[in-house]
Amino acid sequence: MSNNSHRPRTSVIMPAYNAVGLLERAVRSVMAQTEPDFELVVVDDHSTDGTLALARSLEKEFDNLTVIALPANSGVSAARNAGLDAARGSWISFIDSDDQYLPAFLETLHAATGPDVDMVVGGRVIVQPDGTEANAASRALGEFDGAEACRLAMCDELTPFPWDKLIRRDLFEKVRFAEGAARFEDMATNIILHSLSRRVRAISTPVYRYHIMDGSLTWGRVPTVADTSVALSQLDQHLDQRYKEGKYAAAYDCMRTLVFLLVAQSAIARGSGTASAAATVAECRHDISWRMLLRALTVHRVIGAGAALLKVAPRVYSNLYLRHIRAAYGVETPRTPAAEAPAVEPPATRGTGSGID
Repeated sequence: MSNNSHRPRTSVIMPAYNAVGLLERAVRSVMAQTEPDFELVVVDDHSTDGTLALARSLEKEFDNLTVIALPANSGVSAARNAGLDAARGSWISFIDSDDQYLPAFLETLHAATGPDVDMVVGGRVIVQPDGTEANAASRALGEFDGAEACRLAMCDELTPFPWDKLIRRDLFEKVRFAEGAARFEDMATNIILHSLSRRVRAISTPVYRYHIMDGSLTWGRVPTVADTSVALSQLDQHLDQRYKEGKYAAAYDCMRTLVFLLVAQSAIARGSGTASAAATVAECRHDISWRMLLRALTVHRVIGAGAALLKVAPRVYSNLYLRHIRAAYGVETPRTPAAEAPAVEPPATRGTGSGID
C-alpha cells in the first residue's frame, strides 16, 4: 500500500485484466524508473485468472504500489477512471499491463515539461511477436499550443495512445475516458485533452516498449460502426465547436474518415471473407461521405487516398491491407470464421493506433 504521507509527483495508472503472465514484467518496469517520485496504481478489472492475487503480492513488496479491485468487469475506460480517482500525483501517466516502461520514461518526459506545457508525448519501441524491434514516434515533433495540437491529433500527426504521454492532472478534472466505449475511447479522449492543453510538446525519444501480441490484430469479434458511437458521442460533447468547423473542419473530417477506415481495417483483419466483415466494410464505405473524403485529402493524403480506395474498390483495398499486416506485423488472418475465433483480449484493452504510415 502506498505511503499516504507523501504526495507523489506522478501517478502511473495500469489497468489489468487477466494479465497474470505479463503483469509482473510491467510492474517491475515501472518500479525501475530513474525518476523515483511516483506511485503506481494497478486497477484489476475483475480478472478471472490470478492477476489480482499477483498484484496483491507485488503491493506488499513495493511501498508506492496500490491495487484497486473493481467489483465487476467494466472495461479499460472504467479501470483508468478508477485509477484517476485514486491518483494523488500532479502528473498522470498510463501503462498497459502487457507493455513496459523504459527506465527513463518519467525522467525523460518530465525533462520536456515547462510552465505552460500540460502534456508531453514520447516515442516508443514497437516489439513484434517475433521479437523484432523498431522505434516510432509522432509525425509532428516540437511544441504546439493546444489548438494546433488538437488539429494535429485529428490529422493523425500526434499519437492517439494514452500510454506514451505525461499529462498534467488538472486536465482530467474536465474530461475522463468514455466508459462503455467499445473502440476509439483513447483517440477521442486524447483529442479532447489536446484541446484543453495550453501547450503540448512531442519528442522522438523512445520511452515505452509496446508489445504487439501474436493474434491480437486478427482474432476476436468483427467490429461494427456502432462500436464507435460512445467515443464519438463523448468527442461531440466535450470538444469545443470551433474544432469542428472553419479552419478545423478538414481536420475534423479527417479524424472521422480515419475512424471509419480503421473500423473497416479491423473487420478485414478479423473476419476476412465473412458476411459480418463484408457488412461492416459496406457500412464504413457508406459513412465515409465524398465531402469528408475530399477534406481528408487536403490535410492527410494517405488517409484520404486510402478511404477513396476503400470506397471505390473495397476488394482491392482488402487484399492490400491483408498483405500489409502480414508484412508489417508477421501475423496471418484467421482460418476460422471470426465468430468462432477465440478472443485474446477484452474489448479495447490495447491502444488504438492508425496503422496509417
